Amino acid sequence: MTTNLGADRSLVMLKPNHSTSPAPIPTGINYISILVWTLVYLCVIGCIQLYSSYPYDTDTAYHAAVGGLIRKFGLLHSFPWTTFSIMSDRYADKELLFHLLFAPLSGLDYVTASRIVGTVGGTGVLLAIYLILQREGVRYAGIWALLPLTASGFYVYRIALVRPHLLSITLALLLLWAVVRCRLWTITIISIIYPWAYVAFWQIPLLILIVATTARIIGKERFRWEPIAAVAAGIIIGAGLHPNTMNLLHLNWAQMSVLKNSWQMKQGFDLGREFSPPTYDAWIAHLLPLVLATVISIAVALYKRPRSIVQIAFILGSIVFCILTARTIRFIEYFVPFAAVSLAFASQHLSFKYFTHSTLIVTLVYTIMFGRDEIIRLSRRADDMPANVGNALRQLVPPEVQIFTPDWQCTGTFMLTLPGRRFIVALDPTFFYLKDPALYRIWYRVSREAPADTVDIIRERFGARYVLFNYIAFKETFGPLFNRLSTEARVKTLFRKDGLVLFDLGDAKFPSSSPPLLPN
Repeated sequence: MTTNLGADRSLVMLKPNHSTSPAPIPTGINYISILVWTLVYLCVIGCIQLYSSYPYDTDTAYHAAVGGLIRKFGLLHSFPWTTFSIMSDRYADKELLFHLLFAPLSGLDYVTASRIVGTVGGTGVLLAIYLILQREGVRYAGIWALLPLTASGFYVYRIALVRPHLLSITLALLLLWAVVRCRLWTITIISIIYPWAYVAFWQIPLLILIVATTARIIGKERFRWEPIAAVAAGIIIGAGLHPNTMNLLHLNWAQMSVLKNSWQMKQGFDLGREFSPPTYDAWIAHLLPLVLATVISIAVALYKRPRSIVQIAFILGSIVFCILTARTIRFIEYFVPFAAVSLAFASQHLSFKYFTHSTLIVTLVYTIMFGRDEIIRLSRRADDMPANVGNALRQLVPPEVQIFTPDWQCTGTFMLTLPGRRFIVALDPTFFYLKDPALYRIWYRVSREAPADTVDIIRERFGARYVLFNYIAFKETFGPLFNRLSTEARVKTLFRKDGLVLFDLGDAKFPSSSPPLLPN
């Protein structure tokens, strides 16, 4: 059974059947159709990346910096560039595959390299949706794969972020299909990749297994142990082949405490709005079409009683990720594609001929009316580090020195701008807390309260001569620190422009425990 670009009309519609036996899997693959739709998705995602004036998420700079380090030093086993992080001496590259995408592009400018990686990652998500729907015989599979982009402005924003979650979404979609269909080799390969691609390398697959097993129970199919064994074997093999196996397991456990601290809103663990639940306005502007898609899918399934266990599985997946999204909006990146796939399956049981096309048009109009702000702001992102600012900082700050940074969000940008220097911590501040809780509390207090002995603390406890941060973007948070250092007679203001400020505290020795700057 094959498909074509225009309508996929040659595919057989899944007819309602009260039988509990699994639906037959369509056979045959139209490689030309796959190639054409791949090019379409590359163009669409590429246009979104070109529309983005600058990589919106500051984590992207960190990933680009790590890719450059891998190209220069090879696979990393320590990370001395963030001195006070647990990763400095117990490093595990929890997104190694993503960083390997950046490594060959490190010779390009940061924006161009990010756009290329983002285009590849975003295309993978849409292509995974298409392949699943095409393989299951869903009409207009290529068009349905575009629904996530038309149904939610916030999802367009999330898929424009050049981060490892793009790989995880693709793997999760394919893994659920493979588990339900008992494609053991596919399951094993995906599970081997997961520890190299994403920090939640066993949590997401476990959730997928639970969803697939529940779908079998609802569909009255017999229990299958083989997919569970394949997932377990793949994850064990993938983690075992990872160059930082034991540290990866430790870091994965530490990452769980990141979520715990964020969800409990503990002081000192503010990881941004993506860990917060969506607001009422966000539900209306960005999530309502997907909630309706899930409701329609459930209603059709209850009325028609489809024999496709894959359809049931994706409905359950959209329900689970909808619940998780209500807890933290970052799970919208999974909820949207799963809801789109479930609605695509439901459409096969509806008699309205133009349901697919109407859905895309209606959701697009809705997003333009209510969710366009998230898309528009992608084009208004200012450059974090203009070339003249970067050149000035590199002349003022010599290599090998320790730089005190009161925040963690700008570390990636600073690493790209000032290679070969040391910083406090990158990514999640929890990694600092896990290494030295007492020193973490001092860092947090000095950064936000700036007591009278701030200069001495930074010199003696952190061995830093320079203090660098954005005093405009974090004016309310780090205002006391800026005022303290600006008024200290023994502190020199070396640079102050475009929101960035660089202070010189004078000579300071590194702590004796500082690791060598070159990785082991």
